[in-house]
Amino acid sequence: MPVLAQQVNCTVVAFDRPGWGLTSRPCREDWEGKQLSNPYKLDTQVDLLLSFCTEMRFSSVVLVGHDDGGLLALKTSQRVQASNNSKNVIIKGIVLLGVSLTREVVPAFARILLRTSLGKRHLVRPLLRTEITQVVNRRAWYDATKLTTDVLNLYKKAGMKHFMGIGRLSSETVLSPAPADLLLKAVEELPVLVIAGAEDKLVPLKSCQIMASTLRLVAISGCGHLPHEECPKALLAALSPFISRLLMKNDLQNW
Repeated sequence: MPVLAQQVNCTVVAFDRPGWGLTSRPCREDWEGKQLSNPYKLDTQVDLLLSFCTEMRFSSVVLVGHDDGGLLALKTSQRVQASNNSKNVIIKGIVLLGVSLTREVVPAFARILLRTSLGKRHLVRPLLRTEITQVVNRRAWYDATKLTTDVLNLYKKAGMKHFMGIGRLSSETVLSPAPADLLLKAVEELPVLVIAGAEDKLVPLKSCQIMASTLRLVAISGCGHLPHEECPKALLAALSPFISRLLMKNDLQNW
């Protein structure tokens, strides 16, 4: 992030959504007791993202979303355009990184376990947090030899404490062809860059190519599902020119 900020000469921040990374993982009683919206729902996360931009006093942004974060970026852009920009945030462009609009975040085998009596009794949670999570992490990298002990420990620290809750809501990140087309059509006037790992096993390149049929696509060779971790230099080489052009265009318009 600091390198990207230096290259494009603008502020770069990370919005870590509830339930992922090191962000807090509220339980159902936490929000229901306070009569708050479910923080894991995409519509709620759109509200959170827009409120975050307002709190940070961002008047314009370029949204970069990885995996289902890309869906969040698209839905946020759709909301802004449909609501006459009620949050006073202008979205200048979108970068979709390893995004598929037809893939659930939680693997199918894990969802099956969650729906069994084992899942209901929470007996499967330790399994999801350890063995299954490690398998998914390794599949996300093209070159698993780069997965050092430090990297694996960081994944373990982040954990998946509320993997079950996210699993039940993961179907929200899957769109049928019609809604997916409508969502992409809603942002057709925005500059959109699609970046994919050429060897991504979780979101195959072909899936990104189909989604990006009318968009600009950059495929990073020798890279899996996590370009920002596995191939950061190649990712920067794709991101920086795109964002710089958007900023330059904005400067020319304000001249």
